[in-house]
Amino acid sequence: MDLVLGKINGNYLRFYTDNFSENTEEVLAAVAYATDEELLFNWCFDRSIPLKFYGRLDDDVAVTVPILEKFLRKSSSSSAYTCKLVQHHHAKVIWWRGVGVYIGSANLTNSAWIKNIEAGCFFSEDELDDKIVMELLDLFKVLEENSTPLTEELLKLMKDRSNQIRENSPSSEKFWNNPSIKKWPGLITVQSHDANTISRQNFLEEWYSTLQTLRDIGLRVSDKKWRPSWVDDQAATGAQADQFLHAHYYNHVLVSKRSTHNELYEKNKNRNEEALSDALEWWRDTTEAPTGEDVTLNEKVPYLRAALSERSLTSLDSAKFYEICKRVNAIWEYSRRVSNKTVGLPDNGSSYTMEDKLKALSRKIWNENTSDGKAVASVLNFILYEGNRDQLPERLWQSIFDPKWKIPGLGISSLGEIVGWALPDTFPPRNGRTSKALKSLGFPVTVH
Repeated sequence: MDLVLGKINGNYLRFYTDNFSENTEEVLAAVAYATDEELLFNWCFDRSIPLKFYGRLDDDVAVTVPILEKFLRKSSSSSAYTCKLVQHHHAKVIWWRGVGVYIGSANLTNSAWIKNIEAGCFFSEDELDDKIVMELLDLFKVLEENSTPLTEELLKLMKDRSNQIRENSPSSEKFWNNPSIKKWPGLITVQSHDANTISRQNFLEEWYSTLQTLRDIGLRVSDKKWRPSWVDDQAATGAQADQFLHAHYYNHVLVSKRSTHNELYEKNKNRNEEALSDALEWWRDTTEAPTGEDVTLNEKVPYLRAALSERSLTSLDSAKFYEICKRVNAIWEYSRRVSNKTVGLPDNGSSYTMEDKLKALSRKIWNENTSDGKAVASVLNFILYEGNRDQLPERLWQSIFDPKWKIPGLGISSLGEIVGWALPDTFPPRNGRTSKALKSLGFPVTVH
């Protein structure tokens, strides 16, 4: 975590835009006031980085007309850029997804980024645990649900209001009576336990819904009508669904090392059945595994099913856990981006291989415990085998958000994938890549 205090400590927001373009998948920005298009908007536009921006809706024209005009031109030619305005919005959050998030006081103004005394914190992606990620996603969900999309009508309204302000005609009655805006009374204060209940319910509803989507895809992709000739007909249906989505992602969604799932979602959200059928036809016609899916189906899945069986978990040790981590894509990806310091490697400029990082990460996770002393094997056994199998997603939730069951370093993507490899016929694997692939096909899933 870095404090961002501008000239006071030498950390400026400009540093992050100057250095983050290569690894940023998309930008989610909730910043109330915006007057300078160069600070973030042009940065995204010039680098073809998708941007969802939520500004403040009020009669003072918190987001200037030139910015709105430019956004409307960009959004008319590309669904990668959206601008929406929200009443009672005063947040300042910029999330460079894949890199990190700024939470502070700075608006998108030249004064805020350079001259003013502003205070904020920047958290790198590996510092964002699942609870923080879910809460950030909840923030953007609330903004989305209560927003007014940028349209020609809204732009005209803002132009008219801007002219009124310049002409010293401050009455705002006509502005707020305009039918093109969505009026919203703001948040209603609730007890913290009610908020936790709502967050849990939102998670479970989305998880069960996506789980059923994956099961349906598994049934289709394992049918001989869609199954490629090189896939064994005895392969678990959930594993086949995962590897179909794996191939689709790496061959049709990832472009020049950047995921295009958001742009494809906008294209396919009203035709997800056609998009899925197109992808299934491509998959069926492959004569060999496009990106190593045969190795996963024939070698990795049998190994992980055995290693994660209830009996095997009773003798799980550090060496065996490393072998599991080696085969879980979400853990592998996390080891790639996690800092050396986080996994206990000297941060002295030394160069480490991916194997070095993965070994260090698996060792760190293995040595962690829950708040009341439970070890990794106990938590995995709890999720997979304790209680009714239908309630497994409930136990998954507990392992992510309840300190009594949470192991630091084992997040939602890693555990969702582990569950899928242990029980692929019932719970198809799900990680961040799975969610991106589904979203690219037009399914409204959450990318954690």
